[in-house]
Amino acid sequence: MIRINLVDNTASVKHIDFKLVPVTKETEFCCSSEGILPLANVVRLSRELKAGHTSGETGKFVWYRLFGKPADKYKGVSCGME
Repeated sequence: MIRINLVDNTASVKHIDFKLVPVTKETEFCCSSEGILPLANVVRLSRELKAGHTSGETGKFVWYRLFGKPADKYKGVSCGME
């Protein structure tokens, strides 16, 4: 699993968990807030991850990839990918 954090001008933490990259459908990823990004943005972002990018911008968010923590240790994963 790959997790990215999404940063905007609010204090809330947002993230996307990817089961695989690149994604093509909604069952292959999970957002911390459902519908936070449209599918087309998530697909494009997953392609950037596949190409080796670790940060960037999408919509109103700056995103960055998290490294180093095993997938089963993330707290708050609620999309059944553990």
